[in-house]
Amino acid sequence: MLKLLMAIVIAIGFMGCGSSGSKKETVSAVETVKSTEKHVGELAYKRHCNACHQKDAGGIPGMYPPLANNKVISGDKKPLIDIVLNGMSGEIEVNGEKYNGVMASYRNLSDKEIADVLNYLRTGFGNSGDEILPNEVKELR
Repeated sequence: MLKLLMAIVIAIGFMGCGSSGSKKETVSAVETVKSTEKHVGELAYKRHCNACHQKDAGGIPGMYPPLANNKVISGDKKPLIDIVLNGMSGEIEVNGEKYNGVMASYRNLSDKEIADVLNYLRTGFGNSGDEILPNEVKELR
């Protein structure tokens, strides 16, 4: 899907070459691709994360930590990717509250799906972090 979207972006860029609006059209196409990727990440979140971490990423007190305003989500990519790939169990503390639930491994998801859902979290819910690329997920797999 990403390859198709990138091909569309490139095609729009070439079609606009020489016209006064070509930069605007290319920027618009790139924004469409980013919007589509965010949408894919949001769908993955709803499908795989929503039940435990909730629609607002607020979590369930004592069981599942909030993903909103979470330094792990905004922080270093590797530990975050590792949690999604390998799951997690045992007591943790997030924002001063202790949690002791089990997170399943989502190793069954593609590298792109994992990158999309993590980027959705890293660009919303009060989080901010550098983009995670599918090849970064693949390297840790």
